[in-house]
Amino acid sequence: MRKRILTATIFAVFSMALLLLPIFLAEAQAQTRDKVGWIGPVYKELSDSLAKGFKEHYRKTYGKEVDITFVRPGGWPVVVDKVRAWGGKPDADVFLGAGAPAHEVLKKDGFIVPYRPKDSDKVPAKWGGMKVKDEGDFWACFSPWIVTNLYNERVLKALKLPPPKTWKELLDPIYRGYVIQTLPYASGTQHEVIEIHLQAFGEKEGWAYNRLLAAQLARFSTGSVDTTHLVNRGEIPIGVAQPQMNAMSARADGYPVRDLLPDKTILVPEAVALLKGAPNEATAKIFLDWLFSMDGQKYVLEGRYFPARTDIKFSVWEKEGVTMAKHARDALGVDSFWDLKVGFIDYNLDLATKRWDDVNRYYEFEIYRKWGELKDSLSLIEAVEGEVNVAKEKKIDVKRAEAKIKEARKLFEMDGAYAASRLAASEARSLLAARPRSK
Repeated sequence: MRKRILTATIFAVFSMALLLLPIFLAEAQAQTRDKVGWIGPVYKELSDSLAKGFKEHYRKTYGKEVDITFVRPGGWPVVVDKVRAWGGKPDADVFLGAGAPAHEVLKKDGFIVPYRPKDSDKVPAKWGGMKVKDEGDFWACFSPWIVTNLYNERVLKALKLPPPKTWKELLDPIYRGYVIQTLPYASGTQHEVIEIHLQAFGEKEGWAYNRLLAAQLARFSTGSVDTTHLVNRGEIPIGVAQPQMNAMSARADGYPVRDLLPDKTILVPEAVALLKGAPNEATAKIFLDWLFSMDGQKYVLEGRYFPARTDIKFSVWEKEGVTMAKHARDALGVDSFWDLKVGFIDYNLDLATKRWDDVNRYYEFEIYRKWGELKDSLSLIEAVEGEVNVAKEKKIDVKRAEAKIKEARKLFEMDGAYAASRLAASEARSLLAARPRSK
């Protein structure tokens, strides 16, 4: 009897071991694989393309697999805050994506370290007076693009509206309710647009512009991707603060979407950096080297981002069968990104880096959280301005009312004093009603 029990027990243990063997083998194999982790705000199309390309490269070059993890918590500011929260002990190795200001913030905070990827010398140090890579090798651009706005040409045509060509034209009341944007602390591109306004118009004038632009919005989107999708589908025809390649991607998918470079814009060097304390530093450096290789840059383009090397020609890649090469050439109208002729504002990167958090905080508390009050205040001001103009046509003395409504406009635009601006507008209306008609 005891023999039978012992035999049954041994058989059960052996059977269980056989069942668990594949799990143990898989775990052991996983532990021997090389690993690399990315964190960044890049679109899924790019991360999927880069993961596919790098795995193929690693398998071919080293004869083994590499495991890739990607943390994508949100837009530039959200990703920066995630890296800050790690405090120098990151769960990733590479900061993948975002423009120069985000990388400069992490450099200032001490969360990225210098590394010069092979072939990154094929990327210009500056272009159009703007920085493309860090002189100390803390970060380098792997994909350049220009801040632009998107519009759905089919919807605008149906509305009989011309595409707004300048920032000033975008404030025309004919576009009210037909514009969408996200928040600067959710989107690095939107943050860059606000910096463009602050640096191109002056700080007070830039904030005044953003108050007026906020009044034009149909609503705020949840992020740049949400803005793109809404414009693609034609739900809201104009999207502010968009990466230039979004129009290329939309048209490749059959949407009637075009990008329109505003009169004041900047280059965004979509960049990459090695994180301080990277747990898989050696593999991370292999990835960075591959990213700037011709092979890596093809996967950048197939991921619907523009490649950064100056020795790339879309026409050559099109003949080689790179799917997105034709779409890139059609979107840009040139055979290489660096052949574009664009005039940029005199952009102060150090200033943008210094006030990164302050700009995001000010927009949230003074524009976004007061959006309803902001719109109501401007609506009253515009109504009274219209009444003043009608009174002038009727030969009514409006000097005092006109001075008061100008005061209301200044309080709204330059000071962001919404309650005070409404009071001044109401006083202008009272003065207007109390004035006798001129003979």
